[in-house]
Amino acid sequence: MLDPLSNLAKNAVKLGAGFLSLKAKLIILLVVVVGFFLFVLGVGIFQSFIGGSDSNSGTSGEIISLPPGTFPLNDTVEGYRSDVEMYAREFGIESHVDVLLAMMMQESGGGGDDPFQASESKCGYIGCITDPKASIEQGVKHYKSVLEKANGDIKLALQSYNFGGGFIDYVNDRGGAYTEDLAVSFSQMMYEKLKHTGLYSCIRGDSVPSGACYGDVMYVDAVLKYYHPVSSDAIAGISPSFNGDFVRPIQGSAEITSDYGYRTHPVTGEEKSMHNGIDFACMGGVTPIHSVGDGVVVYSQGAGTYGNSVVIQHEDQLYTHYAHLSSIDVSEGSRIQAGDKLGVCGTTGRSTGPHLHLETKKEMWSGHMDPKEVLGF
Repeated sequence: MLDPLSNLAKNAVKLGAGFLSLKAKLIILLVVVVGFFLFVLGVGIFQSFIGGSDSNSGTSGEIISLPPGTFPLNDTVEGYRSDVEMYAREFGIESHVDVLLAMMMQESGGGGDDPFQASESKCGYIGCITDPKASIEQGVKHYKSVLEKANGDIKLALQSYNFGGGFIDYVNDRGGAYTEDLAVSFSQMMYEKLKHTGLYSCIRGDSVPSGACYGDVMYVDAVLKYYHPVSSDAIAGISPSFNGDFVRPIQGSAEITSDYGYRTHPVTGEEKSMHNGIDFACMGGVTPIHSVGDGVVVYSQGAGTYGNSVVIQHEDQLYTHYAHLSSIDVSEGSRIQAGDKLGVCGTTGRSTGPHLHLETKKEMWSGHMDPKEVLGF
């Protein structure tokens, strides 16, 4: 028989062992919880880093790195810029204003009561929007919706604006990144499902053989050809320093008939319409137009309201644009020198009569500056 003192000692040892076992369990549990939290936090940081690395993505406030297009916006679309800016601010996508304007240019050229063609996204059918501002509000709102669903992938968002949100799910099931091939295969799939309705036909003739006739499989490229990011330093009126001697585009003392800045539009009658260049008087079909400086021809064809146009890229990020020509004498890629003939004075495009419209800018279709100040006329 054990004495009472021995029993008491054994019970104390058991109690201590049980206490230590409970303490160890609590420590292990705490370590596991903290470790799991740190793991989740690390994954979130990593995903944020990866998500922010795509220069063609984003939702608000970032600089979008997309190459500028080669076709200008018309005056009607530019006239809606302030409205697009207002709703872009409201929906938190201010940095996408130029993408949105390019969309409007592709959708309607700014014409009609629904310039964003946004009725279907709001009502499910065409024609329910009959006010341009309501169209802009809905168009910007819907673009933001698909942009968020596309995780900031601008090209995926653009194609989804045309196809519908189902395209994003389709792409996410196949890697999550927009490609033109995925646009084609989705169009083929949807057209096969819906062609019996008779509601769909090929927008593009070259889509007929492949059967990619649902929506516009080339919508992304069609929009981005009008994308022209506005140069912030040009808007702020900061003129860069350009080197080199410039000559006048018309030999002699040709009269400047309209200066750079706000004016009453001579065609539309719109007050406070921005004139992005200066106009020179000249004889249509007679007066030769010359390059003001050395450079490379980057554009030489018709350009909407500009008519027949030549754009020269000079050094130091300077572009000069010669518009309304009756004929063009240079081709894209040609190297030219100051004084070389580019074409002949005309009145093509939207024009009230023969004249040369000359622009100077930081980018091919944007970042306009006063030619008098830049060229020293």
